[in-house]
Amino acid sequence: MQKRKGKVQREDERALLLVQRLRELVERVGVTVREERLVREVGYHVRSGACRLHGQDVLLLDTGAAASDRVEALLDFLSQRDLSGVYIEPELRRMVLGHDNDDEAQSA
Repeated sequence: MQKRKGKVQREDERALLLVQRLRELVERVGVTVREERLVREVGYHVRSGACRLHGQDVLLLDTGAAASDRVEALLDFLSQRDLSGVYIEPELRRMVLGHDNDDEAQSA
């Protein structure tokens, strides 16, 4: 049982590191990222995503969501932006471009 817990913990640490790297990329694009506990009430389905607040683009990330869900929200956001003028590490660029292709395949 100990081995499994260690493996899950390492995966969580990697996902949290990826959240941080993607968050920094979103901020380099000029968008504010806010990590907050998004309140859920009966009848509302709340999830991470982009909005405009006081005329500024903001990406809200739900701290109550799993790190993998936050990675997904960040990749969704980045795949819809023009990133041609921003340096992106090759690994992250592949993830963003691959995510964009996944979206196109799902809509086809």
